[in-house]
Amino acid sequence: MPTHEERRLGAATVKPVDSGPEQRYQVLAVTNLWPTKDDSGWGTFVQGQMESLRPLGVEYDVLFMNGRESLANYGKAILELHRRLAAKRYDLIHAHFGLSGLVARCQWRVPVVVSFLGDDVLGRFDREGRNSLVGLMFQISSFVLARTVSAVIVKSAAMKQQLRLAAARVIPTGVNLDVFCPINQAEARRVLGLDKRPKYVLFPYDATVARKRFDLLQQAVTLARPELPEIEILQVVCVPRPQMPLYFNAADVLVLLSYAEGSPNAVKEAMAVNLPVISVDVGDTRELIGPTEGCYIVSPRADEVAARIVEVCRRGARTRGREWISRYAEDKIAREVLKVYAGVLRAGPPKEPV
Repeated sequence: MPTHEERRLGAATVKPVDSGPEQRYQVLAVTNLWPTKDDSGWGTFVQGQMESLRPLGVEYDVLFMNGRESLANYGKAILELHRRLAAKRYDLIHAHFGLSGLVARCQWRVPVVVSFLGDDVLGRFDREGRNSLVGLMFQISSFVLARTVSAVIVKSAAMKQQLRLAAARVIPTGVNLDVFCPINQAEARRVLGLDKRPKYVLFPYDATVARKRFDLLQQAVTLARPELPEIEILQVVCVPRPQMPLYFNAADVLVLLSYAEGSPNAVKEAMAVNLPVISVDVGDTRELIGPTEGCYIVSPRADEVAARIVEVCRRGARTRGREWISRYAEDKIAREVLKVYAGVLRAGPPKEPV
């Protein structure tokens, strides 16, 4: 029979709403990031943001294009977009990621809000830290797209600076504090079937994604092993969102060494469960960590990262990161997104270029 912790982690708590919102919005979410049958963890942060808008009066439909499956799906999505707009009235389209924004912009009937998420503005890096041709194409297309839509949201000040668009709103993705909450580490490991003895360094990413620098993490863990023989990397991919808090609670530290990030959700989720964080100064991680004791900003050097891993694991203490990260709660972020929607609708219908 499931324990209390398992039942609590099986689904997010739904907070009651005292009264309905005055304004209601019909929104079409256009995205290439959404949970699929094969990968239920893909794009859960986009799904989470759209769901967080429901209590504020946002009703939404999803137009998902699986770009990982085939690039042809983007062309099909353009046709489907026009079919949807002919069948139903929407107040606006909210596109998530630059490529999705290009699809959304293939019409001028409905205003478009684009949330740029990271490498669509910052570039896509290879293992040597060089921007790839694909990354450069992302940057150019996003730069142009941002100047044709009704509103732009970016996840960090660094992205806004890169985009060079004064009107862009910096709104990081929020964290669901009802889903990501602290539980006993031993209980989390028991539920997951993990060994009780190792010190686990959490890596909640696909190791083949070059910009995440899994190779640097491996080097750091190798250097730390003489002092921490029981250390292991806990890699987590393709896991349903309700299970992710178990892995964060089971780990001893989250280490983020990416070449580029927008506003890394894993850092917020680690902070929400009081898991120590070691990160390079990328995206808005410095702001996400803030003054939290037991979390560190490091240079991208294996020896320095290893030293901090050893320090954190030997101390064995959780942080008070949840107190700091509460300012990024999903419901608070949703209200900032809603302000963008309201501003777009006050401005009236989009003007098609001549």
